[in-house]
Parts: sequence; structure tokens; C-alpha cells
Amino acid sequence: MQPDRCLHFCLLGDSGIGQSAFLQCYKHALNLTGASKDFAKHSEPFDELPNLESMVAMVELEGELCRVRFTDGAASPRFEKMQHAAIHASHVILLCFRPDKPETMASVKKKWLQRPRSFRSSWRGATVGCRPLLWQIRSETPWLLVSLQTDLRERSKATHGDTRRHSNGRSCATQRNRNVPVRWREINCPWLPGSRGILDDLPAVPRALALQLIRWPRKKPKPSSKVCELSSVAWGRFCLGRRSRAELAGYGGWGYMECSAFFPDTVQLVVDEALNAANSYYGPCPEIPASICAAPAQKISGCSGSCFLRMFQSDGEAKPCWTAAPVPGEMDLWLPHETLTVRDDPVPVTEEQVREGLSQLGDTGTRQHAYVRCDLAGMNLTSLVKIRQWEQLQFLNVSRNRLRGLEPIGALRHLLHLNASHNLLIRSQNFTAPDGLETCDMSYNMLAELGDWKVHRFLRELNLRGNYIGYIGNGLLGNKELRLLDLSENLILQIRNLEHLELRTLSLAQNKLSSVEGVQSLTKLHSLDVRHNNITTIDALHAQDIPRLRKLRVSENRISQMREVDQLADFRFLSELYLNPNPVSQLPQYRAQVLHRLPRLRSLDAEQVSPEERVKTEVIYGAAAATACADVETRREIFEQLLPEETFVDRRLMTEAGIALAEVEEFGSNGDAGPFGHFLVGPTFGDPPRTRLQYAKFRQRLELTRLGGTPEGVADFSNYPALYQKTAAFDEDLREILEAVAEGGCEELLLGEAQITPQGIRDIIAFMQDTPCRLCFINLSGCSSAALLGAELLKSFPLDRGCSIELENCGLADSTVARLRNKAEDASRALARASAERQRVAQRMAEHLEMQDYLEERAAEQRPSEMPGPAPARACHPAQWRPGAETSQKALEGFLRVNPNKLVQASSGPGDSGSLWTMNGKKGGKNFQLTAEEHTSLCEKLEDMLLDWGCEFDGDQVQGRGLPRAFVNAFGADPRRSPKLLGFMLWEGVAPSAQVRGDVYRSPEEWEAAWASEQQRMRALTEQAREEYDSGQQAPGVASGQLMAHLSFLAGTSELKAPSVFGFQKAEERVAPRLGEDLLAALGAGLVLLEQVLADGLGVNNLTVTLRSLSSEPLQIALRRGTIFQQKTWNHRQNLVTGVDYVLEVPPGGCVRKEVLGFSLNFNCPPPRSDEMHVTEFYFDIERVLGSQALIWDHMQAAFHK
Repeated sequence: MQPDRCLHFCLLGDSGIGQSAFLQCYKHALNLTGASKDFAKHSEPFDELPNLESMVAMVELEGELCRVRFTDGAASPRFEKMQHAAIHASHVILLCFRPDKPETMASVKKKWLQRPRSFRSSWRGATVGCRPLLWQIRSETPWLLVSLQTDLRERSKATHGDTRRHSNGRSCATQRNRNVPVRWREINCPWLPGSRGILDDLPAVPRALALQLIRWPRKKPKPSSKVCELSSVAWGRFCLGRRSRAELAGYGGWGYMECSAFFPDTVQLVVDEALNAANSYYGPCPEIPASICAAPAQKISGCSGSCFLRMFQSDGEAKPCWTAAPVPGEMDLWLPHETLTVRDDPVPVTEEQVREGLSQLGDTGTRQHAYVRCDLAGMNLTSLVKIRQWEQLQFLNVSRNRLRGLEPIGALRHLLHLNASHNLLIRSQNFTAPDGLETCDMSYNMLAELGDWKVHRFLRELNLRGNYIGYIGNGLLGNKELRLLDLSENLILQIRNLEHLELRTLSLAQNKLSSVEGVQSLTKLHSLDVRHNNITTIDALHAQDIPRLRKLRVSENRISQMREVDQLADFRFLSELYLNPNPVSQLPQYRAQVLHRLPRLRSLDAEQVSPEERVKTEVIYGAAAATACADVETRREIFEQLLPEETFVDRRLMTEAGIALAEVEEFGSNGDAGPFGHFLVGPTFGDPPRTRLQYAKFRQRLELTRLGGTPEGVADFSNYPALYQKTAAFDEDLREILEAVAEGGCEELLLGEAQITPQGIRDIIAFMQDTPCRLCFINLSGCSSAALLGAELLKSFPLDRGCSIELENCGLADSTVARLRNKAEDASRALARASAERQRVAQRMAEHLEMQDYLEERAAEQRPSEMPGPAPARACHPAQWRPGAETSQKALEGFLRVNPNKLVQASSGPGDSGSLWTMNGKKGGKNFQLTAEEHTSLCEKLEDMLLDWGCEFDGDQVQGRGLPRAFVNAFGADPRRSPKLLGFMLWEGVAPSAQVRGDVYRSPEEWEAAWASEQQRMRALTEQAREEYDSGQQAPGVASGQLMAHLSFLAGTSELKAPSVFGFQKAEERVAPRLGEDLLAALGAGLVLLEQVLADGLGVNNLTVTLRSLSSEPLQIALRRGTIFQQKTWNHRQNLVTGVDYVLEVPPGGCVRKEVLGFSLNFNCPPPRSDEMHVTEFYFDIERVLGSQALIWDHMQAAFHK
């Protein structure tokens, strides 16, 4: 029997990290028998393993057979062109990396989880770079972070990093110490409800205990493969280090695990956990709306080729579908895949293998007998070239191989039956059509489109199960003989283009259908399977359209109303119905209700209808029920006459009225279980209670909000896909949600039917009143707590600032709801201002990004050192016109004020044919007069200067490095003869002589003097600042002198600027926080110790604060917005100021680490790079300025020029 469930695992990661070895190990573990599972004795060396791009295994899960499909090859170009379809079809994603190669983890983070560290964040709503790809393509699939080949790390440690290669290519670390024990590390997951902490280097523990310690309390799946207990030598490490925990917590991961292919038990543990995640997601995943499953029709940045979901237009409707068809311009999608080289074809079929597979003598059609059947299944074949000579074959089985194309099969003109399932085909039309092909099985390949099958005019059965087909094209309209079509386990959104077919059996299970519309044209259909989709109604099924329907499978959908069953009563031949599970199947006496409506059924939900059930149904609903009801009424009258003081009890077990009453009590209405019924996605944990899937989704929403919201500017915590539909916001979530809203600069917050109290609503309003963020709209529709506040909302909500709140269906008066919607023009203007500020911030961030090269170079020049670095270029050099360089433009303006005509050509004298070039010199200097020879030398120096920049001209075309935009604007696209540039070069000190070389750079003497002057200015400012601000008794980690010295230096003065110039105030003058103890006050009182402050990049999570409690009581430490952090030394990087209020919960004697948003104070410095910082005694609290990074930069730039 074919399993109902198919779980799809998608492995993502770089090439060469052990994914194929992981799958080979699991494959061998399934096949090996006996107590020993030493994979190394039963397989080829790992570095010689072929790349497993697809593998299907059978496991036993919860007592039932389940098919598990693995898709690998994530780093190959072929996979990149179809990765979106594979990801959307998956039920769990394994993000893989190697622990001994940090760059593989960095690649996973960069491509799938986050943007580059320095500029990955929202910048208060200004999105810089790409969003994580898993979110960009709107994948809702749970993912695990998996570390492969962890034995390499342990062996490397045991051999002190000795990984020298032996002659056979294997490393010393791989050959020696194969029995190095793999030990537990830290499994301390404060974000993971139900987890515990384990100290380092504990001895190995049994597998059952390991699972108990690391896994969530859950119903464990039961894979069919036998799993040995872990020994003290070979067992998996489930290391949740600090960085891994942070990634999982921040990005909504299911979990983190480690394994090694040398230890099959560890691989089995990873697969078990992935099965748990996939099975949790499988149940409700058809309830995800189709719009979630289909990515937007746009090219995703960072993907090569045509790696995107195309939008096909037909009949005015959009149909998302990835394509690999040979359409014009896209042949590169399939031709490289099917074109084999010697390396790509390691296992071609041989004549001996073909002869061994021959069987079944038959007539060839030419009055001769020959073998007409050939079985070549499961041989790991990569090509079939040698099969061409067996033209008489009628049955061919090449399933479970690694075939990318079937071109040789075109020579088998008598072929009737083809089984090419479980291969690597990406298109169906990859072989010349045999004349009479009747059955074709291409299930579990990588087909992206249905293809064109009309050439196979005798085709009767077509199986394309388990591919990546997203749209039923018109390729079957010519197959009049087709009787069976299986398109299960694909990505199909609609049933279409099946008109005029005479199908008897149609299977579309496990797709993305939302209705059965389109099936009514199949008038001769006998069996329809649409199990595990997103179907809410079957009203498109009518007996007059499909009169012969006998078997219907609509289980695992979202059918909730019993009236959907009523319309099946007209199907006279319907004998088998599969309806459970569906919300409707949770109604009381579900089977009796269905059998009452469909008395002809012989089987309901794979269970034969027994005579007892028919009698029971007749008792509840039939004539006997009416008779019984009348008899009960007679008994009631007699009872009340004889015993008036007693209460009559109807002792019938079940009645129609009783069923109706039970439905109302349980679901609120008759015959309707609601869109989800009592649908549960698993046990709940923690406070607030959430399932593991819900917890992961909530964490992901928080991170999306920090990145600016989806869509941009909207923090959505109400509209979840169906499997997360019970995930609501609670009071305990509000602090994190509001922090994320402020960090992401969101204008709208959608909470919907949040389970928050009146105090929670007050906290939201207080946040809007006190925080200088752009939040101006909140949706709390359906939140019952709002009714308890009543008129208080009208008094406290900031309507005067243009803010609005939606409170429909909350029990408030209509007039109050209308007033709080604030439809006045102020509200529209507030949203418009917020949107405009978001765009302005984005523009400023883009400008700052362009400046990074120059700022880094400038900071390196100015850092204290014993000797100055290489002399910088003069202002005329293109290097001084990069974004961020402001002095060159000012120097040019000074030159043009004195020489508005630039370098002027004039005759040298009467009767002289030569020319002179003249211009005015600087004040106090002499004017310039150039001869023709000097002018030529200056032009040559100009060209040398351009070559020094990396720019070379070929005619009018620029070769090599392009010139800076500001340089082109000042001197033109081709400045080789520009009199302005030539004159500016003279002005800056470039000699018009061929004997003087390299003078486009400042002279060493000049540069050393300027550098020494700047160093002296820094030292003087440092001494003044330390004397002024750091001479007292500050708490450890608190200092302010470097901040004032650096800002005064940027202002261009040799004297300290007053803090008030920049808008700073002393922290001791600040009012106490609304919640918790102020950080500086707690440090001064000795309640906490500031262990470390680390700054890295800009934006969300760029500032990490680590506090250790010195108290025996739990503490709440307020890290308030406007708190300023300074660099410890003169590294000329940015100082930071917090933009959001945070509260850190510090346990008694414990330590807490918090990543927060730090705004930059100085625009003309590069961002910090893992720099340690001090917290200062100043704070910055100008409300209108703390609203965005751009406002802070504007304010500070103005202060520098005062």
C-alpha cells in the first residue's frame, strides 16, 4: 500500500561540507543489519562519495508508513535554479555547515538567515541589502541548524590542529584518533522552554537521557530503522553554543544539532528530530494559504540565472510556477543538467547489466520472439547509452538511479511501459517519443512543469507524483486515451486544462489546492483524491457533472460544515468516502451524521460501515427515532402526573436534538466546527503557552519587525498562516514586541485578537506617548480587554499627534470606535510623515554605505601610532573624491574663486607661434605660467594619476576602475585635457615637470608635519577630557572623557567642547525610569557589574551589553534610550547612543547578555568592528532627534559646525 504521507527534507548549505555523506550514512543505516553499524566498513571514502541530489526512504512514523524524501545538491548550479520550488515543497529544512570551516556557517547566515553583520539591520526602517532568503521567498517551513562532520573538529583538537594530508588525500585528523569521544557541551537555552543546562565535558550518556535533556517534551516519532544506543565513543553532540542559540532564537529555528557520518547513531538522531519537525508541520501545512506558498513574481537578488518564480498569465489569472522548460532564452536551465561529461557520468549502464536485467519472452511485432522486459532499478546509473541496441524492449524499469536524461530511450520504438521514477529528471520531454507508450512513471524526480504529452497518443497512465509542478499546463489536452493521472505531492494551486479527458482516476493529494473547481469537466471520473490540501468547500462537485464518482478522498483539508456532505447525497455510486481528519469530523456523532446523509456508503474513512452503525443511525435519525420520541413524551406525561415533585430524565444515549445541543455548546453553532475545529499543532510550553512551531514563528515575526516589518513599516503579530493561527500576543510579549517596533521604525502594529489585559493596552499607549518612534497606528480588533477601559482610551490615547487605533468587535460603543480611528487629516499626515522619514533614512544610509572605503582609510590615517602611514593623495587625485571626502570639494571651490577661468591658454608674445598657459597662484604665492612642454608634462602626470587610480581610457571608453561620481561631476567624464583639473593639480602642488614624479601624493615631510599636528591635538584633547570627566571615582566600565575628546576633535577644535553643544546632559540629572533601576545608578550602587560592552556594525543588535549581578535579589535594570557609549581608544570609529528603552532581567548572582540598537553619533566615521566600549555619564534625550538615525546625524553635523 502506498503511504499517505510524504515528508520532504531539503538540505541547504555550501558544497563539500558532508551532506552527501550524511545521506549515504542514513541510507546505509537503513539497509545494514545486525548489531554493528560501522559505516566506515560498508562505504567508500567520504571525499569520493557521489553527490546525492535526491533520495527517498520509507520509515514508520506514529505506527504508519511514511515516505521521506531528501533533496540535496544545494550548492550546485542546477539546484540554485530550482531551489525556491524545492524549499516551498519541503516540510523541514536542514541548514548545514561544517564546524571546522567557519566560512560555511557564515555562508548559511548570509544567504539564508541574515544580511552582512555591519549593515544587516533595519536602520530604523531603512532596509539596507537583502532580507534573509528564506523570508524573502516567504517560506514558512521549520528549519534546523545542523553541524556535519563534527568528528573533524574533535580530531583536530586531539591532534592539536594537525590536519596534514597523507598520500591518499585523507587528513591526519581523519585517520588518527577515530575513537576520540565526542562530548556534550553547553545545552543552556533560556529561549527554549523545557530545556536544561549541562556542564562542559560530561561523560557520554545514554541516548534516551540525551533526548530527555535536549528535546522538548513531545510524542516521539518511531522510525522503522533500528537505532543502537550511543556508546561512549560514537554519539552526537547537540551543542547549543551562544552564537547558535542567538541565531535560533532570533530567526525562528526549530533547533540545533550536531552529527558525524562516522557515527550513524548521531545521523539517526538528527533525522529523528527532523522527522518530528516535519511531522509537526505536515499536519497543518496544507492550511497555509496559497498566497503564502507562492513566492512573489520577482527576481530574488543574489540568485543567479533565472532563479525566480515566473508568473504565467492565462484567462486573466496569475499562476506562480518555476520553469525549467526549453522556452526561448531559458535553455540554460536544462541543457547543462542533461549534458554529461566523463566526470558527470561515473556509472553508465553496461551491456552486461542490460543482459542480466532482461526477462519475459514476447513477440516483438516482427514475428520474432525476444526478451521484452528489462529491469535496471536501483543500480546508481547515470546514463543509458548502451540500451539503444535493445530496440525490442516493451517494459523498461530504470527507477531509483541518478539519471538526468532519458535520450537513449528514444531508440526503443516498441516501448509500452516506462518506469523512470526516483531519478534526477527536471523535464518530461527529454527523450524521443516511442510510438505506443501506454504507461509512464516519472514520480519523485525534479520536474518543474507538466510538459507536453500529446505525442504519446496511446498513453493510458501517467504518474508524476512527488515533483515540483506548480501549474497544470495544456500538455494533456491531446491525450484522449489517458485514464489515470497522478499529480500528488506537487505545488499545484488550481485544477485546470483537464477538459475533454476521459480520466477514471485523478490524484492531486498533498498539493496547494484551495478548491476542487475544474474537476467537473471530468464526466467519467470514478476516483478523486484531493487529500491534504487547503480545500474549504467541495461545492464544485455535482452529481450531474460526475455521475460515476465512486471514491472520494478529501481528508486532511479544512472542510468544517456538515452541509458540504449534504451535496454528496446525489452521487448514487459513491461508496467510499475519506473525510477524517477535517474540522467537520470533530462534530459530535460525526459518523452517524455522515451515514444519515449518505446511506449508500460502504466505507467511511477506510473503515467498513457496520450493520450496528446503520442501526444506530436509524435510531437517531430514522422513523424509529420519531417513534421513540413520541414514546418518551408519553412517559414524561405519566411521570409528571405520578411524581410531580421529581424531575423526568430522558435516558436515551443520543438523540438528534442532543447532537444539535452538543454542537452549540462545543462550537457555537449547528453543523459547523469552525475553520480549524479543535485543531492542535502540538503540546504547549512556557509562559505564555505556545507550541514549538508557534514559538519559532513568533520569534521570526520579532526579527522581521526589527528589520522594518513585512510589508515595509508594518509589524504584523495577528495574521499568521493557519498552522500558527492560535499564536496571539500576550502581556508577557509586549516588551519584546514594542522594542522590535521601535528598532524597526514601524508605523503600524497589528495585534488583532491579542490576549492582553487592560494594563497591557495602557503599556502600549504609554510607549506611544513616551517613545520617539514612528508608530502611529495600532490594530486591536477583537481584543476584549479594550471594552474594560472605555472612555479612558479617549483621554489617554495620543489622538492629537495623529495616531489612531482600530478597536472593532471589542465591545466598545460605535462612536468611541469611530473617534479612536481618528480619520482626521492629522492621522493621514502622521502616516505620510512617517513614510517620508523612512525614505529619508534609507537615502542617508545609502550615502553612508558608499562612504565606507574612504572612512576606513581616513580612520587608519588618524589612529595614534609611532610613525605616520603612507602619505595620502592630494585633493586633485580621484581617491580624494570618493563619497565621504569633503575637503577636496572645498579646495576646488577655493581654486575657482581665485581662477574662475581655470587654466587659461594665451599666446606667448607677438610673432611667437608657441603658447603659454596661465593662472593665478594662492595668496602670497606667485602666479603660474606654463610652456607647451610643461603643459604636456602636466597632462602626462594627469594620465598617470588616472592610471594610479585604476582608470584607463581606450578612446572615449573608460577601462578598469570607474571614476568617482563627484570627480566626474567636477571635471567631466573624460578629464584628460580638462583645464579645470590641470589647473587644480597646479594649485595643489603638482609640479609641471617630468623630472618630479609621485607628487600627486603629499610629500613625506608635509604629511608628517600634518600628522604630528593632529596627533598632538588628540593628545591634548585626551588630557583635558580625562582631567575634566574621568578624574573622579567612576564605577568599572564607566567613562566619558574619550567621547568628549573625540567629538571635539571632529569639530576641528583644540579645546574641549561643552556637552551642551551636542545636546548632552548629565545622567545624574535624569528622572528615574518608569520600570527598573537605571543602569548607571545600579553600577554606582554596586548592584551590577558591567562585564563587557561590545559594538559591531550599525543598526539592530549592533551593541551587546553584558551585566553580572552582585545582588542576592533579582534585578530589573533599565537601559534607557539616549544612553551614550564611547569608544575606549582613539580608533576613530563611531560612538553610539541607544535608541530604545530596554529592561534587562538579571537573576541573583547571574549574568545577562542583551543585544540592543545603537545609533551612531558621528556620520563621518566608520562603524565599530567588535570594539569594546564604555558607558558614559551623559545621556541624550531630545525627543524629536531620537526618532531616527538620520535625525541624530543631522543634529550632530549641525553641532560640529557651531
